[in-house]
Amino acid sequence: MRELSEETGIDPEQVVPVSGHPAYIEFGQVPARPAKDEPDHYHLDIGYAFATSDAEVGRIQESEVTGAAWYPLDVAERLVGSRIARAVTTSTGIR
Repeated sequence: MRELSEETGIDPEQVVPVSGHPAYIEFGQVPARPAKDEPDHYHLDIGYAFATSDAEVGRIQESEVTGAAWYPLDVAERLVGSRIARAVTTSTGIR
């Protein structure tokens, strides 16, 4: 919730986690980014799904995020893959 708010400007009072379980977990090597003075390294990414009826995306933290938007589940699934729909439907029974 903290990362969601910090990186997207979304008011945490306006969203609810869809599940207590991550929507996805990925681990992989990240190439060096000289502009950020970062050597190549490994990164663990843990993603959660949230729902809202009216939360607005605020000012994004451009050093971490290139864009943010809300999508219906079927569109999110097309954008990031079936892992998000699988995680959401498994834990909540919605589709």
